[in-house]
Amino acid sequence: MANGEHLALLRQGVDAWNEWRANNPQIRPNLSFATGDRITIREAKLSGVDLSRTNLSRVDLSKADLIGAKLSDANLSEAYLSEVDLIGANLIGADLRGADLISANLIGANLSQVYLSGADLSKANLSGADLIGAKLIGAKLSGANLSGANFSGANLSGAYLRGANLRGANLRGANLSLANLSLANLRRAKAQDANFHKAVLTGVCLEDWHINSATNLNEVICDYVYLQGDRQERSPNQGNFEPGEFSKLFQMPLETVELVFRNGIDWQAFFTSFQKLQVEGGGSELSIQSFENKKNGTIIIRINIPPDVNKVVVENYLKREYQYELKAIDKEYRYQLQVSYEQIATYRQQSANLTEIVKLMACKTINVEARTLQETKSVSATAKGNQDGGQVDGLVNPSQGKKPQKV
Repeated sequence: MANGEHLALLRQGVDAWNEWRANNPQIRPNLSFATGDRITIREAKLSGVDLSRTNLSRVDLSKADLIGAKLSDANLSEAYLSEVDLIGANLIGADLRGADLISANLIGANLSQVYLSGADLSKANLSGADLIGAKLIGAKLSGANLSGANFSGANLSGAYLRGANLRGANLRGANLSLANLSLANLRRAKAQDANFHKAVLTGVCLEDWHINSATNLNEVICDYVYLQGDRQERSPNQGNFEPGEFSKLFQMPLETVELVFRNGIDWQAFFTSFQKLQVEGGGSELSIQSFENKKNGTIIIRINIPPDVNKVVVENYLKREYQYELKAIDKEYRYQLQVSYEQIATYRQQSANLTEIVKLMACKTINVEARTLQETKSVSATAKGNQDGGQVDGLVNPSQGKKPQKV
């Protein structure tokens, strides 16, 4: 319960309260369970104060110092908290519905399970804040700094996040349906299992964002995106996506095998191995989803496989056949060119340029989804980078009770 003396001091006015706080820094005031009746808190020094379970609905706390304050389960609905300093504050379970938090400082604050529906957090700083399970339905977060914030399981449906910085934010399992994220920064954001149904994603940065097959991109509204920071690598290069095209390009298939070649790649050996897999797979729907050429020379190839295909078997088969083909090609190189193994390795590293794909694919018939090959550097690769299910790991999964297919 609130300390009567502390509450009486606060009711004398902000000036008297702030002077008392300055003269008694060792005292931690207790105002828990207090109500906002006859209390003026604007610009008050309330750092470290226990305000848990207080009723401060519609109270003016703008520009107040609430660093490290305890506000768990407090009623702050429709309160005025613009430019308030809540760094490291504990607001677990607090009711902030309809509150004015414009330009508020909430760095590292604990807002888990908080009710923020309809609240205005425009230009607020929530960097590193904990918003696990928070309710932000229809909240305004335009221009807010949400970098590194944890929105796991949060409800942001219908929220306005235009231009928000979500770099490195945790959006796992978050509901962003109907949200407006236009021009937002989603670089390195973790969006596995997130729901973007009918969300607006025009102009977002998707560099190294993380999604998986459970990420819902159905009916996303998107004219274009950027695959690199600072609005670099616009996709598409010109014009806009057709309706529904974004979802088709970026939605992860149910199962994906990812092959990583860190020391260059021999495309002839790979394509020959892949063709063998298609033939011996007995008609399985195996197709190449995308190619990605990393800056360090690493090549990543993603392969679509049916849900009942064993990913480990596919991986092992391709690795084995690739090495077999590689040895055969190396032997021919040595015979024809009479060069050392070191020169062969250099040739293979140089041939990793994706233009080699075009040359080889021009003379080979392969079941490859080539819908955006001219942009594969990564409309569906760089932007999808680091997606779950990624390590080559996958023909039929024995756990499903079906007989293994011959590979």
